[in-house]
This record gives sequence, structure tokens and C-alpha cells, in this order.
Amino acid sequence: MRARDLAWPCTPVRLRGSLREAAELLVRERAPALVVVSDDGHPLAAIPAARILAAALPRPVRQDPLLVAVVGESLDTSVRARAASLGLADVLPTRTTPPPVVSPDASPIHMAALMERSGSPVVLVVDYSDDQPHLLGTVDAATLLQYYL
Repeated sequence: MRARDLAWPCTPVRLRGSLREAAELLVRERAPALVVVSDDGHPLAAIPAARILAAALPRPVRQDPLLVAVVGESLDTSVRARAASLGLADVLPTRTTPPPVVSPDASPIHMAALMERSGSPVVLVVDYSDDQPHLLGTVDAATLLQYYL
């Protein structure tokens, strides 16, 4: 089995999108991470879904999670408004490390080693056969665990 066989299709996004659009894509595709690409399609980042969620939280909640126990659901509207008002570029770390990228022929052990070394929630399967990047999908840890079980 190779990376192309294990890859879960995903829709890459560009930095011009909103945080809400990114969140909607993550939910629709049930993806573990959002894949951000440059205008020419080269992978720039794989942002974990948890980071997208955290970016939508109001600052007081991020600084004091116990605050939620007091205010409860009253901040839900704030989360929705914040997600709609922020751009994806606003939540991308200023210094991103490129996500781990493998060829369609990469082995499961190669992908697992890259994930462990990089700390990334996914590896990107990219085909560069015609010198242009073609994102085939992502492989996450759960998929690799399923392969080995």
C-alpha cells in the first residue's frame, strides 16, 4: 500500500479566504487539518482543525478557559462573529514550517516517520509528475494506525 492508496481527498485553500470559509470546509470534509497553498498550488501549511477553532474563540476565553464555566453559551455568538470577521491569513502563524510532503509512492512507514519528526497532524500527498503540484490528499495518523492494525 502506498500514499496514493491511503490519501483522503481534500480541498486546498488560498490565504485570501475567511476563517469561517476554512471552518466550513473542515466540517464539510471532516478533515483533520486545513491545507493552505500558494497561488501556484505549492503547499504552504497544514493548519490543524483545533488551531482554526482556537482562533475563533474570543481572547478572554483563550486566556482564561475557566471563564467559559461562568458565562456558558453566551459567547457562542461572539465565536461565530469572530470566525466571520477574521481572514485565514490572520490566523496563520507568521513563521510556518512547510507541511511534510510525500510522493504518491511513499510507504506508510515513511509517512509515519515524517509525521513523528515534524509533529504535523497530516502528511500531504503531492504529485509533481508534470512539474506542477497536484495535491492528491492527506494522510493522518488515524489512517496509518488503521493500516497497521
